[in-house]
Amino acid sequence: MIQTDLYSFSFFQGTLVPWCKSCGASSFYRDGKNSQGKQLYKCKACSFRFVWTSDLSRRRFFSNVVSFAVEMYTSAIGISLRTLAQVISKLGFKVSHSAIREWVSQDKNPHFVDDKVDNAKTWHCDETYVKIKGVGHWLWIVYCKETKQVLAWHLSQTHLLKDAITVLQRAKHAAGRRPEKIITDGLWQYNVAIYKVMGWNWKEHKIRYVKDSGIGKNSFVERVNREVKRRVKWFSTFQSQQGAESFFKLFFNHYNRRTANARANTG
Repeated sequence: MIQTDLYSFSFFQGTLVPWCKSCGASSFYRDGKNSQGKQLYKCKACSFRFVWTSDLSRRRFFSNVVSFAVEMYTSAIGISLRTLAQVISKLGFKVSHSAIREWVSQDKNPHFVDDKVDNAKTWHCDETYVKIKGVGHWLWIVYCKETKQVLAWHLSQTHLLKDAITVLQRAKHAAGRRPEKIITDGLWQYNVAIYKVMGWNWKEHKIRYVKDSGIGKNSFVERVNREVKRRVKWFSTFQSQQGAESFFKLFFNHYNRRTANARANTG
């Protein structure tokens, strides 16, 4: 049986190792390697020999540690990879900033949307400006007023009709339905894209307003934009399109999970 509970592990010579699976003791010494070249440990109390195995394949760290690092990097304001590596090392896990970068780029979690998305009746659409290698890009966001979650997002270097269509198509796929209202900042691309995606015979009401710095009818998604701005300003600029997309995938994934948990705890 492989132990994968972090609380059932201890530190031995700077390395995280499990308590003895035979007697539960936490004192070991290294005792050679097995036929696969993996490090063997031997319990001083009962002489039981075992291999330390993570619950993630080809990983030295456990999923708990990886998840914690990825969530901290995504949500904590003003934290860099190097600072995060120092924080985790103080908790007893010696990890490099390059390892955390790899965890972030390889995270395969899909975009999380709460299962109560059937209540998504009012959508708010907006876009915000970010930089990748000093070049301006647009982050398109569709936010749901009822579920308080980001239904879809799209990162593009252009500010065209095709980009508005892409993000609305993703939102419609995530919600599985058309909304009753779509509120935008008055950008003409949205007006055309709504009819393209929702259908030419779509008669539901939609509201357009003059942009007013987040105090009007589109203030819900403007607040999301401010959260994005507060987090990414510490990057100055992303280094690649892939890196930016990996970050925003994690950012909105954790954003939606936090709002879903908060709603569950209060309701």
